[in-house]
Amino acid sequence: MDILSNIFYFCVALGVLIAIHEAGHFFMARFMGVYVERFSLGFGPVLLSRKGKNGTEYSLSLLPFGGYVKMYGEDRNSIEPEREHEAFCCKKVWQRFLIVLAGPFNNIALAWVIYFAVFMLGIPDVRPVFDVIPGGLAAEHGFRSGDLIVRVGDDEIADIEESLYSLISRIGEDAVTVTVRGNYGGDSERELELPLSSWSLEPGNTKILEEIGLEPLSYKISGRIEMVESGSRAEAAGLEKDDEFVSYDGIAYQDWKAFSAYIRAHPEKSITLSLKRGNAAISADLVPEARDKNGEVQGYAGIMPAIDEIPGISFVRKYDFWPAIKGSWYKTWDMSIITLRFIRKFATGEISPKNISGPVGIAKGAGLTGRMGYIFFLSFMALISVNLGVLNLLPIPVLDGGHLFFYILEGIFRKPVSAKVLDILMKTGFVLLCLLMIVAVFNDLYFSW
Repeated sequence: MDILSNIFYFCVALGVLIAIHEAGHFFMARFMGVYVERFSLGFGPVLLSRKGKNGTEYSLSLLPFGGYVKMYGEDRNSIEPEREHEAFCCKKVWQRFLIVLAGPFNNIALAWVIYFAVFMLGIPDVRPVFDVIPGGLAAEHGFRSGDLIVRVGDDEIADIEESLYSLISRIGEDAVTVTVRGNYGGDSERELELPLSSWSLEPGNTKILEEIGLEPLSYKISGRIEMVESGSRAEAAGLEKDDEFVSYDGIAYQDWKAFSAYIRAHPEKSITLSLKRGNAAISADLVPEARDKNGEVQGYAGIMPAIDEIPGISFVRKYDFWPAIKGSWYKTWDMSIITLRFIRKFATGEISPKNISGPVGIAKGAGLTGRMGYIFFLSFMALISVNLGVLNLLPIPVLDGGHLFFYILEGIFRKPVSAKVLDILMKTGFVLLCLLMIVAVFNDLYFSW
């Protein structure tokens, strides 16, 4: 069932993003007086086709991974003299520049519109508060449990997602400035330096932040007992629900992780506990049961701690009209910059090509967010739309950015790039793009099984 929903949401997301992109080229071409012969969603054999009153053929083609706008006069040799005014290649260089730019611009603008709608409607969110793993990289560089990340470098951070993207986009850097506020955001700001030069990003790793010693924190495990397992060593020691730990073997109780690790490290050894039961102070001797776990003997007590919500960590990110306008602009800008950082990291090898995702990865993301609700699906579409817009602006032949680069050269030198050079560059760009797609599809298939 998940596969069907993945395909459905993938088709919806990709269809909208492609249509918006090609509509940018189409309407700008029409505005500049260029005759559009065909507006196609998809490539290959045409499945459905209809001619509009203006003579343009609107079609739906078999292969859904893209689309195109075929304009009259893209090839100068095919122009009829009396129709030069409708030909793309006969337009001024700035007009051709705007026609090509309109596609990726529309994708980035769509992201802004979606973020605006999401911020107006409100989206459930989680603040970037983290638990710190003892002995980890973050702990070594001054992070404390309960720290809220305010900024990473110059990036203002509002939620967990933004902190993750901003940190990952700086993989390989020797010293990243991270501004935090302790006590879940209640304390004053501290600036920390976090080296990410040895941090790596592996496909399928859902706990990448743990590698630098950080865990997202949306709740707190208290020192109060929620449940005592029947027949367990904890029950034998006389522990009861709502007992609160004070110390164990003379060690002051601070957090559940340290205490549970101590229990695991002491199978069949007596641990002296000091507890509070109501207003009374009591003591107990707990002897954890020895249990085999993956070939290692560990202590087991049979206690479940109580979970306390942390006020203010979970929130609904919702703005009024003007703050939503501003917030969506900054969100779109930040995601564009982060996308460029990711591209640079891929190019320099600081992020492995194994992390390049293709249609299967996008389909999984679309399906997952679609099942979570339309707000999350819209946010996913905005993210992909930003990526699509920014990628298309790269100065690579075949992509829109490559054409824009050629027009800039034409504007500077007052003559177009020679047909021979252009042909070589376009073929090279096509080969590189095909190789990239092969890598993406291989990663999808290899790391999905």
